[in-house]
Amino acid sequence: MDDNIKSLFQRYQEGTATAEERALVETWFESHYGQKSRMLSRNEEASVFEDLDARIAAMLTENQTAESASNANEEPAAIRKLNFRWMQVAAMFLALLGSGLLIRNKFSKKAVLPETFTEIRSLKGEKKEVTLEDGTTVFLNSGSSVFVSSRFDAQKREVKLIGEAFFQVHHNARKPFIIQSGKLQTTVLGTSFDIKAYPEDEHVKVSVATGKVKVEKPDAKTQLFAKALTHNQALVYDKVKDSHHLTKVNVDSISAWRTNHLNFDNASYEEIARMLSRWYNLEVTLNANHHDTKRYTLSFYNEGPDKVLNVLSALTGMTYTMNGRKVIINPKNKF
Repeated sequence: MDDNIKSLFQRYQEGTATAEERALVETWFESHYGQKSRMLSRNEEASVFEDLDARIAAMLTENQTAESASNANEEPAAIRKLNFRWMQVAAMFLALLGSGLLIRNKFSKKAVLPETFTEIRSLKGEKKEVTLEDGTTVFLNSGSSVFVSSRFDAQKREVKLIGEAFFQVHHNARKPFIIQSGKLQTTVLGTSFDIKAYPEDEHVKVSVATGKVKVEKPDAKTQLFAKALTHNQALVYDKVKDSHHLTKVNVDSISAWRTNHLNFDNASYEEIARMLSRWYNLEVTLNANHHDTKRYTLSFYNEGPDKVLNVLSALTGMTYTMNGRKVIINPKNKF
């Protein structure tokens, strides 16, 4: 089909096409190029080009004799003169064919591709570091994912976070870096900070190591929680109570997990069980009949799960059983 169309349009451009061929070209462009604001479906495209191909093939066969006889009975030059508008269109069409573009990508309006997100995932028991195309470095904690938009760095830099990640954002004053983490949105220009936003946790925590960040809740009525959260500050959002508060943090502890420091910071047994599960890729079950509502602050460096469980047992009085990767924790009931 490409050869037939190219042959027809070349003869049209050179002025050697017959009146019937010129009419076919102009009618076809009028009906389809004139509708460039509407994208044809694949079925419509197939129908259009199959019909055009059939008509061209028939015409080329019929006109072989006519073209040979045209030298003896040539049309007046005025009639053969090309319409300049159609010559531009035909020349453009031939250029597209010559560049190897698909014919169905004719002069229709370019489709706007839907926004998609690519997931970068860190499994339980592992950590991952990735550098985005803008130069930003993302450190993913265990059991976390960051989703990068297909439009990333086009007009803005936006990602979605599930879990915990430490960001070292490459500075770009023209394109703010935006992180969607559950109900919160964090916006920065260039800084380093940690966001902890596991879906199963009751809290989302944004902690700043350097620079400034803005934290808001972009719902029906956008709520600005912090216009300029800065060095050694953290914002803690309570998902259950839909409330937040600011607190001080130690910059050294903000991303201590990156160097294999496991920190329980005022953590309940439920939080401890979830952290152990993510950190060591364990299946941790907590006895639901316990009454220990205390919170615990502990720190471990590069320790195995058995060592951590032994220390917890000695300090809290809890007992546990460990069979392979399955752990059952029985807190000491305190009335």
